[in-house]
Amino acid sequence: MVHDVVVLGATVAGLTVARRLAAEGYDVLVLDPNLEGLSAGIGHGVAAVGHASTAAAMAHAYGLDNALEHTRRNIAAIGEIRAIHPDHTVVPLRDRSLPGGDERETREIAELFRRAGADVDLLLAPDGAALRSSAIVVDPLEYSASLRAAAVAAGVEVRHSVTVTQLARHEGATRVSFRANLAWERESGSVGGVAVIDTLGVSPWGRAARVAPTQWVPVVRCTPNRPLTEVSLTAVGPAWLQRPVGQRALALGHKTTGERIVDAVEDLARWAESALGATEVETARLAIDPSDHGRPVVGASAIPGGFYARGNGRGELMNGTASGYYLAGLLTGAVGSGNALPPLSRLRAYGTRHRRR
Repeated sequence: MVHDVVVLGATVAGLTVARRLAAEGYDVLVLDPNLEGLSAGIGHGVAAVGHASTAAAMAHAYGLDNALEHTRRNIAAIGEIRAIHPDHTVVPLRDRSLPGGDERETREIAELFRRAGADVDLLLAPDGAALRSSAIVVDPLEYSASLRAAAVAAGVEVRHSVTVTQLARHEGATRVSFRANLAWERESGSVGGVAVIDTLGVSPWGRAARVAPTQWVPVVRCTPNRPLTEVSLTAVGPAWLQRPVGQRALALGHKTTGERIVDAVEDLARWAESALGATEVETARLAIDPSDHGRPVVGASAIPGGFYARGNGRGELMNGTASGYYLAGLLTGAVGSGNALPPLSRLRAYGTRHRRR
């Protein structure tokens, strides 16, 4: 059987684009190597209009227009998350992620966010400038379940515990071969897709999108001596992000290398005990594919029918949702890139939507 779209990976990006396409009437299949909930239930669970440091890095690397477009996608992603998961929490976000807290640059980023439609305040203090906005906070596993349920309700078929073994493009479709991960299921399978979206890096275009070696992020869960009331981002010190999790707290450190991660985890744990008066400290580490100057690596390949989302754009809540939203636009033609699904797929999707009414 040839589907309109085969998505590799039930990640946040994968399930988001699958749900949006299925809601438009397209026939979508998702193949995922993990058990249900694992591929999308990762990360810190915070979504916001953007990070000042990311917006600044993108503006310097690609220009203000690209940073503005990135911010607009984030705002669209927040709307997606609100609709999919009503059980979210809105908390203040204090963003001091710009190194040095430079007032001029902070003002510029505040203006960029406002142009994109965000409600952002500039905070000035003797120790530097900061941005104040709102953030959506979710439990990643709970959001993963909500997102998968919404995708299935829209008509997406999701198959877990299967590993893709081969992809071959032939006569307008890509043949995707896979096998079950269970030892007692030896039969292999294959499906076709007019388009294939790779969020796992198993395809030629997905592997080519990798921009750098894997990075590591130290993680601490703890009970602070006083409950946190906001999400905060900080450029200096062991903690990059800290957020409330009920009466507990989650802290993530800055990205580092595999050689440095053990020391970084220990530094973050000591910081939590000192700065937060933390008890019941639990430590972990998170492996991530790096972004390109903060921008999720997402788009269409030179290979016909090939699309990809890599780096933070595949699994992290905010960037993953924004990437899925953007990919759906590419495939439906809402984003004018010339990579839309062919007329026959769009005609079938139109007929499906008409029958649903």
